[in-house]
Amino acid sequence: MEKHFKLFVGLALALSVSTKAKAQQPDFIFEQPYPFEWSYSGTHSLEICNEKGGTECYFVAACDLNTIGYSTGNKDLTIRDDIQPAKVLKLSPEGELLGEMAMSEEGRYSSIIRLYHDPSNPKFCLAVGTVMDSTLSCVKPYLAKFDTNLNMVWLKITDLPEDYCNLLGGRSLMDSHGDIVFCSWPFHFDPNGYSEWSNMLYLRLSPEGNLLAMGESPYKSWLYHFAQSDLFEYKDDTGDYGQTFVGQPEGYDNPPVFIVRMNRDFTDFQTRDLVENITIDSTDGIMINDYYAESFAVSLHDGTKYLSTRGVRWDGWNMNLRDDVIVSMKLDQNDSIVAMSFIPHDNDSVRTLAFCHGMDASDNGDFFLCNGVYDPGAWLYQGEIDGLNRFTVTKTDANTNIIWSRSYEDGQHVFQPCSVMATSDEGCLVTGRYWTLDQTEAKLFVLKFFSDGSLSVSEKESFVRPYDYYPNPAKEQLLIQFSPDVQPKQIELYDLQGRLVRSQSKAFENIDMSQLPAGTYTMRVTLEDGKSYSDKVVKE
Repeated sequence: MEKHFKLFVGLALALSVSTKAKAQQPDFIFEQPYPFEWSYSGTHSLEICNEKGGTECYFVAACDLNTIGYSTGNKDLTIRDDIQPAKVLKLSPEGELLGEMAMSEEGRYSSIIRLYHDPSNPKFCLAVGTVMDSTLSCVKPYLAKFDTNLNMVWLKITDLPEDYCNLLGGRSLMDSHGDIVFCSWPFHFDPNGYSEWSNMLYLRLSPEGNLLAMGESPYKSWLYHFAQSDLFEYKDDTGDYGQTFVGQPEGYDNPPVFIVRMNRDFTDFQTRDLVENITIDSTDGIMINDYYAESFAVSLHDGTKYLSTRGVRWDGWNMNLRDDVIVSMKLDQNDSIVAMSFIPHDNDSVRTLAFCHGMDASDNGDFFLCNGVYDPGAWLYQGEIDGLNRFTVTKTDANTNIIWSRSYEDGQHVFQPCSVMATSDEGCLVTGRYWTLDQTEAKLFVLKFFSDGSLSVSEKESFVRPYDYYPNPAKEQLLIQFSPDVQPKQIELYDLQGRLVRSQSKAFENIDMSQLPAGTYTMRVTLEDGKSYSDKVVKE
């Protein structure tokens, strides 16, 4: 990694609030050159608060999960020459880089699955993940303890049986006892091709890094390594853990969402289907049908659960798939669905994958969801994409009602959000990476949102939209979906000569472009509060 980072930090004074309200911190955009080929669930953030309740600093973890040759298609377990250990970056409340710490020596692979506060001392933090052993032949789980000045206290690697020698990625949870629950995906290579993967492996570690329990899931890791949710703990006397999956335990057709409940020692697993498809009305439905549809789940204090995953809209049995959506569900104490919402929703556009890359709950019971959105023809996988994209951050209450939704794009980069974290000021922090279309530049970014979904960094605020528009390019209609907390007043289209060619003061969800010549137009959206936004749209 470069010793000196190129850092762009935008600062602003805190907004004026009443004496009863918590003061908002300055928000920021943090960027630095990104040394890794690919980042996935290993990117995560943690907020450290001071004694007065304000933010002392943020920790941001980033790692490369392709290091050991798994997704590069190699038949043998190989070590890349450009191997990079996972790193923890320390940022000030204003987004300044204060330091960094590696989770292993140079030349040894490591990942960070999650960061936690040490339950016994708030001045220390815990990191759980996987690390290559000293022989560079096995990838094993570890738990590390470090202080808020990025001094490593200890890093303990858990020795496992040979069948579990290599672990890839995973999910984790800190339970009510302070124990760390870790789910990972064992895999094997052989000279003639990939051997069959083992069942998913569950571990429970003490805060001191000692192995307390270990057990196998009934399901193969190759089916669910992308489609599993974060673990959660049942709020009852059992202390059981839960995890939701998108997939079919015994086959491939119409995979539902199902929930697995397991005891603390991982000796008993109980599976229950949640849904195969969800009816919206007499003709439309949501089908959860992708093994690569990530899901996220949180257990609330009253025993209910909040689940977010990806689905596909379809019109009855004609199976005309339309747009991918993020599905939010509230489950009761018996794991039955009692509330639901969809992001985006209520449109008939044909869209490409809406991938879900994060969910977190705030202290007051609100939820932040982050998902990526891009239009037909674009392809997003390890930097391969032929069209620009945007990502959407949505705030909901515990009953899945949408409070606000904000889209972020700058017209120049492809964004891959990796996680979202609720902050103490009721805003959120989004972490991820972005790159240019020609892939000559890639950067890690950290973006801070206020509790109302706004930014105060003037050069970045212009990239935030309280609406989503698609498809772009458009043929017949341009569809716009507004956040429920804003009211549109007027939408105008201008050609390249600055001439007004279309104006609408109602029916804002559909902009008729069928009679316009092919070309590029400027769309100006004006809200009732006087704010206006300009975007480039293309008519095919």
